[in-house]
Amino acid sequence: MRGKQFGAIDIARYISALLVVCIHVYPFVDISKTFNTYFIQTVCRLAVPFFFVVSGYFFFRKWSEDEEENDFRFKHYEWRILKLYLIWTVIYLPYTIWNYASSGFSVISIFAYIRDFFLNGSYYHLWFLPALIIGMAIVYQIYKRKGLSFTLKLAFVLYLIGYLINVYAPLWEKLPYVSILYGFFTKTLVTARDGFFFGPMYLALGLLLAKTRRLPTRVSLIAFLICFALLILEVWIYTRIGMMYDLSCMYLMLVPATYFLVNYLLAVKIPYRQQYKILRYDSLIIYTSHILFVRILFMFFPNANLVVYFLTIALSQGLASLIVREKEKYPILNNLI
Repeated sequence: MRGKQFGAIDIARYISALLVVCIHVYPFVDISKTFNTYFIQTVCRLAVPFFFVVSGYFFFRKWSEDEEENDFRFKHYEWRILKLYLIWTVIYLPYTIWNYASSGFSVISIFAYIRDFFLNGSYYHLWFLPALIIGMAIVYQIYKRKGLSFTLKLAFVLYLIGYLINVYAPLWEKLPYVSILYGFFTKTLVTARDGFFFGPMYLALGLLLAKTRRLPTRVSLIAFLICFALLILEVWIYTRIGMMYDLSCMYLMLVPATYFLVNYLLAVKIPYRQQYKILRYDSLIIYTSHILFVRILFMFFPNANLVVYFLTIALSQGLASLIVREKEKYPILNNLI
C-alpha cells in the first residue's frame, strides 16, 4: 500500500539523489559559474533536507501507544542505518586509504578519521548516515519524553545555532577571540552540518507531518514557491556580503521550503506503478555510490564537469539496477538498500 500512496515521494526522492550528485560535480560550472552557484545553493540544497524530512515522516507515522514497540522499531531503524553505513564505509575504504596515502599518514590523521567516522562520515558524502543516526536518536528521545511542541522548539534552536556557525563561518574566522572558539569547534566537531545541529530540525519536520493533517495541495504549493523565492533571495544576500562558500548549506528558508514541499508531495495522489518502489532503492544506491565513479571520471575528464555528471548518473543507475535485479538471487545485496 505504501507505494500506492507515496509515489510522488518516491519520484521526488530519486530526483533528490540526482541533485546530490550535482553538489559534488558542479555540472554547470563551465557554462556559467553564477548559474552553477545558484542552482547548487538553492535547488540542490533542498535534496538532503528532503531526505531527512521523509525519513522522519515514515518513521514517526507508525508511532504507537506501546512504548516497547516504539523502542523496538527505533532500535531496528538505528541498526539498519548503522549497518548500511558500515558496509559503505568498507566499500570506500580503498578511497580513504588513497586519500591518506596522498596527504601522508600521521597520528593526527588517524584521530581525525575516528572523529569523522562517528560525526561527519567515514567518507565525505556519507555524513548523511551518521547524521541520521544521531539526529533520529535526539528527536526520538525528546519526543518520547517532552512531546511534539518541545521537540520542534529544541530542534529549531539547534538548527539556528548551526546556521550561525555554518553560514557565517567566513566572519567568525576573521574576528579576534571568536576565531579561536570557531577554530576549536572546527577541530572537534568540524561542521554544524551534522546530526546535532542539522539533522534534528528536518527529522522533527517529518515528525510534525506525521502527526498533523495535510494542508491543501494548492496552499502547500504556493507556500513552497514563496519560500523558494525567499531562499534565492537569502542566497543572493549571502553572496553579496561575502558569506557564500562551498560548505554553506544551513539556510533559514530551507526549513519552511522543505516542509511545504514534502507536505505538497504527500497530498499528491498519482497512479501506482511498481517502478516507484524500485526508485526508492535506486535513489539510495545513487546517493551512496556516486562518489565511486566521480573520483575516477574526473581523472579522465578533469575539465568536463557536465560529462562527468551524466556519466556518473549512468554508472550509478547501472549499479543500482544491477543490485535491485540480483538481490533476490543474492540476498546479501539487500544490505545495500
